[in-house]
Amino acid sequence: MKNLLFALLFLPLITFAQTGPKMEIVGGDNINIGTHRRGVEVVYEVQFKNVGDQDLQITGVSTSCGCSSALAGSDAIKPGEMGTIKFSFNGQGMGTVTKSMMIVTNEAAGNNHSVMLTMNMADPITFNPQSIISEGKVGDEIKQTGSILNSYDKDISIDEITSNTPVIKITSDKMTLHSGETANLDISIKIYEESAINAAIIIKTSEGEFQIPVLVDVKN
Repeated sequence: MKNLLFALLFLPLITFAQTGPKMEIVGGDNINIGTHRRGVEVVYEVQFKNVGDQDLQITGVSTSCGCSSALAGSDAIKPGEMGTIKFSFNGQGMGTVTKSMMIVTNEAAGNNHSVMLTMNMADPITFNPQSIISEGKVGDEIKQTGSILNSYDKDISIDEITSNTPVIKITSDKMTLHSGETANLDISIKIYEESAINAAIIIKTSEGEFQIPVLVDVKN
C-alpha cells in the first residue's frame, strides 16, 4: 500500500516532466573559428540542436556591431534535429577579434543565448621586402632576393609566381609552405629601355593573389 501511495504521489511529476524546446549550441557559448585572411569576409555556420521535446523556434538573432551579421532559418527545429545560424564578419581587424551573437528562442526559460565567436585575422603571407625599389641603366640586369613567409596556421600552396611585365623573372625554391615556413625568391629585372619600370610581382596562392610592387628608375 505504501508503495502504491509513493507511486501515485510522484506520478504527476513523471507525467508533466515536459521540458519544452531547448537549444544546445555545438561547441558551447565560446567558439574559436580559426584563422582568416584580414580584409576578406568571414562566413561561419553556428550549429545547434534541439534537445527538448517540443519544436524550437528562433524568434530573433543579432550581433554586437554593424560589421557583423547573423541569419537563422524561419523553420521550426523539431526535437532531436539540428539547425544552423549563418554568421558573417567583414574581416576588418588584425590579430584576435571577438564578436558576440545574441539568439532569442521560444524556450520557456533561458530563451536568450549569447555566443562569443573568436577568430584570428591575419595576412596569410608576409613579404620581405614588401616592395622592390632600385635603379640602373639600359642593358643592366638587376638581381634581387626576397622571401615569402607563411604566417597562417595551415599549409599554403603557391600556384604561380609571375609579373605583369616580361622584363621581370622570378623563381622560388618552394611551392608549398607549411605554417611558419619561408620560401626564398630569386628576382631578375632586365632594363631594355630608358623609361622607368613600374610593375609588380604577382603571387597566386591557395589563399588568394598578392602583389609586390617593383619600381626601377632608369638612369642615362
